[in-house]
Amino acid sequence: MKKIIFFGLGSIGVRHARILKQRKDIQLFAFRTYKGQQKNHLAIPEVNRWDEVDRIKPDVAFITNPTSLHIDTAIQCAKRGMHLFIEKPMGSQTKQLTRLLATVARQKRTTYVAYVLRFHPMIKRIKKELERNRLLHLRVSTTSYLPSWRAGRDHLKGYSASKRMGGGVIYDLSHELDLVWFFLGEFKEMKGNFGRHSDVTVDAEDYADICIQTNKGPANVHMNFLSQLTQRIIQIDFKEKAIVADLNKNVWEEYRQGQLVKKKIYKGNLDDCFEEQIDYFLKNLHNQRMMNNVFDAAPLFKQIYQFKHHR
Repeated sequence: MKKIIFFGLGSIGVRHARILKQRKDIQLFAFRTYKGQQKNHLAIPEVNRWDEVDRIKPDVAFITNPTSLHIDTAIQCAKRGMHLFIEKPMGSQTKQLTRLLATVARQKRTTYVAYVLRFHPMIKRIKKELERNRLLHLRVSTTSYLPSWRAGRDHLKGYSASKRMGGGVIYDLSHELDLVWFFLGEFKEMKGNFGRHSDVTVDAEDYADICIQTNKGPANVHMNFLSQLTQRIIQIDFKEKAIVADLNKNVWEEYRQGQLVKKKIYKGNLDDCFEEQIDYFLKNLHNQRMMNNVFDAAPLFKQIYQFKHHR
């Protein structure tokens, strides 16, 4: 029986916990720090202090608390011998990153930074297309409306709206940056603009337009959560064809000479990707070279941090 403890039971933590709760070989716990909170509705046993965590001796930590707490929490868990599932992004500051990497290496822990879109069937297909065809240009765009993300909650009190808690589109929507890295590899250059241009956040940026250069070709990324249009689109231009993948509608289209020549609708939804991601993590729990472990994820995180804080 594996013991898994959650640090953070917001919307994303609950999503992971629901999947894990269906498995009979797993015992779940939750670390909660705020006094007066209602007990979680999944009936997961809760603890409030680190000495209680030490008595439980969890095998795995799911770190799904606010972004600004990710790295410090991960260090505390790795020190105690836990394997780490860290919800994206790795954190909001890099000052403790070296300590985290050293602790993980010393303790020989397995780690994974969770970018669930890597498990989307169209993302897997794009990866293969890029291996077979020479890229001319890649464009990624994601837009949504932050107040509608979490029904029944004041979005301005959540971490997504707060610069201090690691919010803003660059961290919160870093799926798109991870996909460019996943497709094309290391960024040679990353430049662009971002800022706060609406009232959907307290002080965090609500849009970003980023131009990226890689050894495999150029890409640009647009992200915002101030739009009334919900969209997640990837357009890839090759010499012989163009591909448009709509990840929200699960629609794949191919164009030649301006004409639609192929269209496919994929079955399934994002919940399937979350299921597959957890399957992958648990099957590789003792594989320290698991995809997107903290050592693999650190270079992109440092580059995003540099872009966000030192433009």
